[in-house]
Amino acid sequence: MSARRRVLCLSGSLRRLSSNTAALQAAQQLAPASLELVLYEGLGTLPLFNPDDEIEPLPDAVIALRKAVSDADALLIACPEYAHGVPGAFKNLLDWLVGSLEFPSKPVLMLNVSGRGSHHAQDALSEILRTMSANLLALRPFEVGLLGAGCRAEQVLASAERCMELRSALAHLAAAPITA
Repeated sequence: MSARRRVLCLSGSLRRLSSNTAALQAAQQLAPASLELVLYEGLGTLPLFNPDDEIEPLPDAVIALRKAVSDADALLIACPEYAHGVPGAFKNLLDWLVGSLEFPSKPVLMLNVSGRGSHHAQDALSEILRTMSANLLALRPFEVGLLGAGCRAEQVLASAERCMELRSALAHLAAAPITA
């Protein structure tokens, strides 16, 4: 029997009622036994990235982020679109990982919960992740049709269609060859 894969879930949203976070929380409950999904909750604690500050000792929040990435076999990202781009707080998180040794070649699967019309941030995020040497596990993000500004995991789980979409993404993640 193969070991359980640890998947770090990264929400690109700081909203208290975030559809992206709700989708990841629902995914935690739907995950097959072969996956352990862990939600990263430190997005709002990261200091603003400045390359001059990327020296030892790093801020505690950055150390915790990099350790969480290091401990993960793969990443599952759900990031909203804001003004046709990646929200600044999430780009800040990624900037803290650019110079890290933990991120290159890390397997990444993306979810798009913003609907089919929202693709600008997803396209930009894919480009950023490729530039950072991520191992993207799918050409396009998996669509999870959550329209609106926010919802809770219970609302996601109440929809058979949303559960099917999340299970499809999780099955893809579970079946992917991961050598992190």
